[in-house]
Amino acid sequence: MKEKDTKSIINFDHLFNMMLKEKDLGKIAGGYLCDLKGIDHGTVFNDLLAKKLIGYCPERKALAFPLMRGFLIVGIQYLTIESAEVDGKIREEGREYCHEESDLETGIFNMQKNFKEVIITDGILDLLSTGTAGVSMPSLKTLSQLQLFLDMKATVCFTNAVDKDTATKRILQILPKARIITMPKEFKHLNDLLLAKGQDAVKKLFSEPGVMAPEKQPLIPEGNERSDEVVCRYFTESGPINTDAALEAAKKRAKELNIGKILVSSCSGATARKALDLFGSDFSIIVVTHVTGFKEPDYQELPEEERTYLLSRGAQVLTSEHAFGGVGRAFRNKTGTYQIDEVIAYTLRTFGQGTKVAIEIALMAADAGLVRTDEDIVSIGGTVEGVDTALVLRAANTHAFFDLKVKEVICKPASF
Repeated sequence: MKEKDTKSIINFDHLFNMMLKEKDLGKIAGGYLCDLKGIDHGTVFNDLLAKKLIGYCPERKALAFPLMRGFLIVGIQYLTIESAEVDGKIREEGREYCHEESDLETGIFNMQKNFKEVIITDGILDLLSTGTAGVSMPSLKTLSQLQLFLDMKATVCFTNAVDKDTATKRILQILPKARIITMPKEFKHLNDLLLAKGQDAVKKLFSEPGVMAPEKQPLIPEGNERSDEVVCRYFTESGPINTDAALEAAKKRAKELNIGKILVSSCSGATARKALDLFGSDFSIIVVTHVTGFKEPDYQELPEEERTYLLSRGAQVLTSEHAFGGVGRAFRNKTGTYQIDEVIAYTLRTFGQGTKVAIEIALMAADAGLVRTDEDIVSIGGTVEGVDTALVLRAANTHAFFDLKVKEVICKPASF
């Protein structure tokens, strides 16, 4: 409890903004990164400086970079440009370290530009040395942030550190499709390679195959059979009494099908907590809440402290317009006439409220870019509270609703 209170004392957003105001920031950053470290001029001036991703701390004689969780600055990572004594310790030139109380579990330095592919390093200078966009991890000990890139084409390049092999193994557990780039033994850091052999050598390194996890084979029926028998669990009643059983059934089937992304509806956060505890770090959990104002104007049912907790556990939390309850519901409330979105919602409720919710949150997550439309996911919904329905489905964007495909019913109430 004390640790949480201590972290809240430091306002990293204010602290970093002060470092952005350093008078000669451009000259300092360009002089060190471009002139001494061989970093591309465009990366420094068009990306870092223009987008306010770099500051300078004169007391530490270090460039400063924000560690982000979403749009929130939760820490600062320093790159020492001149040896200096900080808190009784000598920080050598080129040393990277984080500000005291930085959130190393959820914070990352993010220069990502798209949602299709990402380069991941464990040092900011090495990330800049790639000459492309990506993210840098502040620590190899906490890698839960990697779940954010589960649906991307990920390339990971770490320093030749003692714990590199252990980190690589864990990375492939979290990102089974990731490509691991191995540094040449004579170089510890990617920037060392850049300085010794130039940008072409770095590009060549990233063009190599790298290490990848063995591809998991999907379960398919044996022989010439055109069908497969799977278990579907039917509950005798609907509602929160089925929450634990529904989550357990969903996890079991997700593991059998090698599905790594799980959608779960949760208003208060209680069901989301249960999902995080049960599924663990092997799955990427996306929590979908009620829209703000669902119960009353300007009221969000998920408390802010609960949202912060879920994010700290590695979950993604989505609050957005309900796919089946937007402008159409306003029209119905005003005129008493149902529109097509609510007609679809009522039709889906013939399978139970949980089915409607599971399909709706899949549309919402696809619209938000949190799930892909070409990969299977498990989507879990409920009736009023908790969850009682789990589906294997292929999501779609709301404007392409009829491309959504429900592939399996894992569980649902038989009576509702």
